[in-house]
Amino acid sequence: MRNQTRLVLTGGLVAGLVGYGTVVLVMAIMNVVLDRSPFYTAALFGSVLFYDLRDPAALVITAGPVLAYNMVHLVAFLGLGTIASWLVTLSERYPSAQYFILVVLVFIAFHVYGAMMLFAQPLLGGSAWWEIGLGTAAAAVTMAAYLVLGHPFLRRELREIPMGDVPPEMPEPP
Repeated sequence: MRNQTRLVLTGGLVAGLVGYGTVVLVMAIMNVVLDRSPFYTAALFGSVLFYDLRDPAALVITAGPVLAYNMVHLVAFLGLGTIASWLVTLSERYPSAQYFILVVLVFIAFHVYGAMMLFAQPLLGGSAWWEIGLGTAAAAVTMAAYLVLGHPFLRRELREIPMGDVPPEMPEPP
């Protein structure tokens, strides 16, 4: 395996685990704050996906649905982490593509959030947008922080972006 491929896969694995762990922690904390079991959300989503639960009021929190949903969630985050790691690596190799890659990452994030909202809205009701939004935002921030910290060349390039400044050797437009 090439060194570059190993770095992308390792970075994706760790970024996915960081994002997954962040969501699990944020959702557990939110469930406790809302006076529910820390496993409530995972049990609810797992019961709907795998055990044909129709009424959230009939939810019984057991290990089966919690573990089943968490495995799906983990695999999804490992995939997202690998895609993000690959895009970050591409942005280091092709700096002119950084804005395009940022747009792709934001596009993916909003669509993942939208898909989760379609799934969660009937189950969580009116609080779904902020429960899912907080977990998604926290995962995006921690994954991005890990990936940026792991790529010193990209970090340096991001610090040096002129942000509209005109370089001294170029004349100002009339």
